[in-house]
Amino acid sequence: MEAPKIPGDERERLDALFSLELLDSEPEAVFDNLTRLVADVFDIPIVAISLIDESRQWFKSIQGLDVCETGRDISFCGHAIYHKTPLVVENTDADERFRDNPLVTGPPHIVFYAGVPLRYRFNNHQYLLGTLCIIDHKVRTLSEQELKRLQMFAYQVESLIELRLSSQRLEQASKAKSAFMANMTHELRSPIAGVIGMLDILTHSELTATQQRHIELASKSADLLLNIINDILDFSKLEAKKVHIRDDIFNLTKLFEDVFETFSLRSTKTDKNYHLSLDWNKDLVVEGDATRLEQILRNLLSNADKFTQHGHIQVMASLVEQSDNDMTLSCQVIDSGIGINANQINRLFEPFEQIDNSSSKSFGGTGLGLVISKKLCELMGGNITVKSEPGKGSCFCFTIKLKRLKETASTLTKTEVHQQASFTESELDGAHVLIVDDDITNRSVLEFFLTRLNVQFTSAENGVQASQLLTQLDAYNPVQLILMDCQMPVMDGYTTSKQIREGKLGKHCQDIPIIALTANAMKGDDEKCLRAGMTDYMTKPIKLDQLLEKMVYWSTRKHPH
Repeated sequence: MEAPKIPGDERERLDALFSLELLDSEPEAVFDNLTRLVADVFDIPIVAISLIDESRQWFKSIQGLDVCETGRDISFCGHAIYHKTPLVVENTDADERFRDNPLVTGPPHIVFYAGVPLRYRFNNHQYLLGTLCIIDHKVRTLSEQELKRLQMFAYQVESLIELRLSSQRLEQASKAKSAFMANMTHELRSPIAGVIGMLDILTHSELTATQQRHIELASKSADLLLNIINDILDFSKLEAKKVHIRDDIFNLTKLFEDVFETFSLRSTKTDKNYHLSLDWNKDLVVEGDATRLEQILRNLLSNADKFTQHGHIQVMASLVEQSDNDMTLSCQVIDSGIGINANQINRLFEPFEQIDNSSSKSFGGTGLGLVISKKLCELMGGNITVKSEPGKGSCFCFTIKLKRLKETASTLTKTEVHQQASFTESELDGAHVLIVDDDITNRSVLEFFLTRLNVQFTSAENGVQASQLLTQLDAYNPVQLILMDCQMPVMDGYTTSKQIREGKLGKHCQDIPIIALTANAMKGDDEKCLRAGMTDYMTKPIKLDQLLEKMVYWSTRKHPH
């Protein structure tokens, strides 16, 4: 037996092979379909796409054999890539190189072999990765036309490898883009949180009517900017497949009524009529992602409200499919607005699209709300459809899957009990709160808020300062609660929280509740906070009424171990 020789460019050849990340990859239908086709065309029992690494011949796809690799030293394909030409052996018994090869004398008992090298261009040079080969258990001849046909199939394999690589690069680029967008929106959320917080402080100051109007306009602009940032962040999360549907327990009627009320209250100031129709028991409790359902409903109502100058906006919802455990919610948002041409409807669900330039200028928006809503519906087992006519209005209909619960509306999750717990500001009397945030604006907002509540506070710019303060504060002036920013220089909030929970700052600190305050809003951020030892989690910009609820709730409790 003659073992295949090693090519002179072996090191570079292996670099090219490894760069493709093909070796030991999972089976892929496009390669398997091609080898099946080759087997049919040549009416041959064994077809393989083989790749040659340092010591083995590994099969990306193989038909007719239940193996994934053989040794390189006994491979026929190793000879083909060394000589850089197609190798055809019509009868191994008549070829001294292969007569006593273990693959000839034993399974799979190769008698006929034909292999065409697979080429790949890497760093401006062409290298041979392996072969597309056909194998038979009997003597065969291969005509010149058949060899050309086999070479054409080899070109197809090379094209599939290139296509696979291009797809990987596009996926990596998409992930990089999504990561960049998420990071950028985080950086934008931090300063806008400070702007909104300072404007909130100003609203509680003594202002003239003109100043109050200026503050209202500035707050409206800040909220609009935050909505744009949130849209971009949501889109980035969806593109990166980092949005996962939660299982909340909630009253379906209350969710619809709460969202609808925020829009219908505008009817006193506009020439619009709002109507809500819900076709189910008002006490119905369901399980699903309440936050995402609310987001879809708000997006569609906001869209209807924006494009309807006068007339009506109607929400009609019902349960179209029901079983003992599951149901399909169907909701129509109908308006008498400007409407949409039939040939423009598909563009509604394309990222950053507006139906025309004048629409973009007149109505604004990122063009992401409907895209996000459609993707969220699909994640929840449903979809969105649109019917519209220019000048007569539009009807957006969405469906999602929900789980039915037998409990009544009084059944609440732990989070809902937390949120609905009665509280008074007086419960914070005498409390001492530690604020840890590197942003002076955010610290100022929190300090102003606590001052209004007559709550004592101490502030730190980073985790190191916070650690020093916690070790210095004695039993006569203990900290009952910590408001902790997550991303800070010197030492971040995650590391600081871990040190507190591990008792490195003293046993008196281990049980102090820590509420995380972060500009991050990606999937997994809340879990990361909890793993670090934080007790609760809020996303900036902080809504002070919600922060008050959490502070009251945790001020009388220890961190749950």
